Amino acid sequence: MTMLPACDVETAARDVIITLFYETDPRAAPADAVAVQASAETVPVIDGSDAADDPAIWVNERNPAASWVVGTNKRRGLEVYDLAGARHGRVDAGRVNNVDLRTVEVSGAQVVVVGGTNRTTNTIDVWALDQETGALADLLTAPIPADLDDPYGFCLYRSLKGGALYAIATDKAGGAAQWHLADTGTGKLRGERVRTIHTETQPEGCVADDSNGVLYIGEEGVGVWRLGAEPDDPPDAKELIATVRPEEEAEAPDPDSPHRLTADVEGLAIYAPPDAAPEAGYLVASSQGNWTYVVFDRSPPHAYRGTFRVADGEAIDGAGETDGLDVVARPVGADYPQGLLVVQDGYNVDPAGEEQNQNFKYVSWAEVAGALALD
Repeated sequence: MTMLPACDVETAARDVIITLFYETDPRAAPADAVAVQASAETVPVIDGSDAADDPAIWVNERNPAASWVVGTNKRRGLEVYDLAGARHGRVDAGRVNNVDLRTVEVSGAQVVVVGGTNRTTNTIDVWALDQETGALADLLTAPIPADLDDPYGFCLYRSLKGGALYAIATDKAGGAAQWHLADTGTGKLRGERVRTIHTETQPEGCVADDSNGVLYIGEEGVGVWRLGAEPDDPPDAKELIATVRPEEEAEAPDPDSPHRLTADVEGLAIYAPPDAAPEAGYLVASSQGNWTYVVFDRSPPHAYRGTFRVADGEAIDGAGETDGLDVVARPVGADYPQGLLVVQDGYNVDPAGEEQNQNFKYVSWAEVAGALALD
């Protein structure tokens, strides 16, 4: 008898559970939700079913049109795309769930550091992204044991205190952990666990605001937490800055309610204008339950700025049931003069209406800003 790999068994089981017990249609969007359309999309990920999950954007400052988007294929590893959505690179590393990147100095050289949670090996994996080709190469002296029940969400933080680089991973069983990614002087990094963070229930997405030393963690059925990002910041001194709608509001969102998210809370990203004050910009969250994206002020008290969805266009379908997302706030080629938003699409279809493997949609931030009348 042929045995399925563990990841295929889990995927098959998930497909059965979704078919039998979960609604695949979105819950109601709030009355103020506006629609934008994608400008481009990636080719579908190699594997079928629930495979694509989380993107990270690297901007080539010398030639923004030659930037890269790294996306997780959580059945096999990472895929790397150009701004036209073509696949240029891939690494088969296992079930890499979430990904993030930073450009930092490693042993005297500027390196695009890409990190992610590997659920196959229960490790934190780290690669160097080749800026010219999009290839990925291992950047660790040794694998970093996650020592979590199930490593899930992931983000990187570049410290205000000397520029140290940290990795943060959430645990599907609850909580999160933080590692220092130390430069060994040999062109490689090594990881040392420095902090444990508690949540009552399952978190996934996280994002660090480097300029303000702040970490945001999305607890899927609760909301978004804000806490200090430094390893010596108190891990339990956190504030709930955005909340999930109670069940009675989910089907008919009250526009006057303080609850702005419909479970699950998934991807988080910071729109941080590079030449503005550290408090300028926005926090963007994926409200997976109603297939929308919610925008809050980056600065406290994180006022609500609006809700949008990615709707079908003439050639590119919209985005549904989004897991991860990322956004950059600088020009990325002619099509993205105010920045680029990339979102995972859980229900990808081609122009003929045929279902395809999941992929990632590219949205011009200028569309979002215009639709929501953002500064």
